[in-house]
Amino acid sequence: MPLTDALPRPAPSFDAPLEMLAACHDKIRRFCTMLTALPAHLAAHGADAEAADAARAVLRYFDQAGPQHHRDEEDELFPLIAARAPEAAGPLARLRDEHAAFVAQWQALRVALERVAADEAVALPAGLVEAYVDGYRAHAAFEEAWLFPLAARHLSADEMAAAGRRMAARRRG
Repeated sequence: MPLTDALPRPAPSFDAPLEMLAACHDKIRRFCTMLTALPAHLAAHGADAEAADAARAVLRYFDQAGPQHHRDEEDELFPLIAARAPEAAGPLARLRDEHAAFVAQWQALRVALERVAADEAVALPAGLVEAYVDGYRAHAAFEEAWLFPLAARHLSADEMAAAGRRMAARRRG
């Protein structure tokens, strides 16, 4: 499979914020797959055009869309859920902590990815790639199994619509 097969597909609209967030998880998984394939590709082919393109795509996604996704959850879903389901405080804190851990891991990964994007043959830190990818996949699965159903149960259609409008507005301005 070429590294760029994991490029993003269109997402649902902000009119359906939970579906949009779930589609973001699908994109996260695709970019994680691309990131996971990159070390072996670099070992076999060096920093060729395909590796550089993949590194640029991964950088673009996790530099831009990843932080927006975390903010959408933390600013829109977490406060509303915390207000309606006080028992959710522990899992919500866990999710916030995981978001912060991903940011720290990403900063370490992006240094090597920037070099690959600049056509420089470097080895990606395999342990860090694995920790980042495994962590993100488990995180997304937990949110899909726990957070999104909880939001669907506790938040009204009007609240979800307002959250979707705010999420869209953040991307415009």
